[in-house]
Formats: sequence, C-alpha cells, structure tokens
Amino acid sequence: MDLVELFQEKCRAITTPDVLELGTRRVGDRPSTLRTSWVPHAQSYVGTDQESGLDVDLVADLHQLADQVGEEQYDAIISCSTLEHVKYPHLAAHQIMRTLRVGGLLFIQTHHTFPLHAHPYDYFRFSREALAGLFGTQMGFQTLATDYEFPAQIHSEQDPVAKEHPAFLNARLVGQKLSKTPSTYIYELDTV
Repeated sequence: MDLVELFQEKCRAITTPDVLELGTRRVGDRPSTLRTSWVPHAQSYVGTDQESGLDVDLVADLHQLADQVGEEQYDAIISCSTLEHVKYPHLAAHQIMRTLRVGGLLFIQTHHTFPLHAHPYDYFRFSREALAGLFGTQMGFQTLATDYEFPAQIHSEQDPVAKEHPAFLNARLVGQKLSKTPSTYIYELDTV
C-alpha cells in the first residue's frame, strides 16, 4: 500500500481529527500545496510555516512547535518537503511528537537526493533509516512504514560510479504516537 494511502486509511479511523500541516507557505504564484483532501473529514485543518503568507494560518518555528501551539493538540500532522529546511531535525522531531496526541498519526515526506533549494536554509537529506531514527520507540512513537519515492540518478564527473548506486528524490515515513512523549529527547544509539 502506498504511504499516502496508509496515512489516509489510518486517519479515517479518527473521528473529526484536528490536523496540522507543516511548511505550508505558498511560494510566488504557485498553486496551493495544502493537502486538505488527504483528511477531508478533519474538524480543523491548520497550515503552519515559519513565515506568514498564503496558506499559513499559524506562524511557528518547528524548533519550538509544542511550546508555541501546546502539547498533544493534533490528531494528525503532515510535513512535505519541509524537514530538510530545519536546522536541528532532532529538536523539530521532538517538538512534532510533543504536539501530537497519543494515538495521533504523522506523515513525513522529505528529500533523499535533491538539488539545493531555498539556499542557505537547505540543511539535510534523509534516508528511510534517518527518518525512522528521528522518531524513536523510546519517544513513545512507532514507525508504521517508510519508503523511497521517485528513483533518481546521481551524475558526477569526479565520481562516475555514483550513478550506479540507488538514489531517490524523496524519503517518506508514516508513524503513530503510542504514548506520552518524554520531556527530553532520548537518542536511541545503535550498538554493533
């Protein structure tokens, strides 16, 4: 099942959810990127961005999201093409989890391999494992699924072999908050 479909299916099980979408400011004369159709039965749908503008209902910094909107305020959070622009993604992930209600759902789509954009505020690229690592089980969170979207190829005169390795434009995650988020971020360090 496609991850958007999985997220929508899980959202349908929540009666009149409150939904928060991150990074919604419309740029220039481009069409709206709000994904209200993903959760058509939402009781409320709030678009947020760090700057005011079209499609922004609430100006908030992801590094301070729960501090600005309150803890456990939303049943679903959507973030598309936003997390790569966050300077401190672990801090933002902690704030996102704090903002979700227990049982709440999260959909993240961010870039795996993608040209620089919105420079100088383009900080990171993420693998599936990197996304899942941000939203750990010790934080009361369960990753339901991750995937890659849109195969790509890297071409480099300095490293011609680069094109032989897999690359994708996007990495995506669907997850659910299972219990209250701890007040401090818990790093789940891998041991070999």
